[in-house]
Amino acid sequence: MLPKSTTRRLSLRALCATLLGLTAALGLMSAPAQADPTTTTVHVWASQVRVRDCLAVTCRLATQEQVSNTNVQAFCQRWGGAVTDGPYYNHYWVEIITPQHTLGWISAVYVSGGSNDGPIPGVPIETDFHPVVCEYL
Repeated sequence: MLPKSTTRRLSLRALCATLLGLTAALGLMSAPAQADPTTTTVHVWASQVRVRDCLAVTCRLATQEQVSNTNVQAFCQRWGGAVTDGPYYNHYWVEIITPQHTLGWISAVYVSGGSNDGPIPGVPIETDFHPVVCEYL
């Protein structure tokens, strides 16, 4: 004979399994969640770009990996701390996945296709009033 606590757990598991089966049979379950939000391929034109945990050069590094002259996947972009490099400047930061699969932020200054203080075309812009699909650390 099984102890009462084991019997209760088995009964609860059986009840849950039955309810899930009925829900699926009746078509009441929602579609499975997407594994990945949509990303946009962007080109990082600069060398040795640091990947940060947040939207400023004062933020800690997300990784020791540096991104150089490569394509990466971008989730979104957001207004943050200003970055200037020669004649280029921008407040936008782009959330990317590095080639070694680290999630972090780089300044839009180092992404091809943008303009001074402008967003990168094709990458969703997140604001406090317009949430988009960003992944957070």
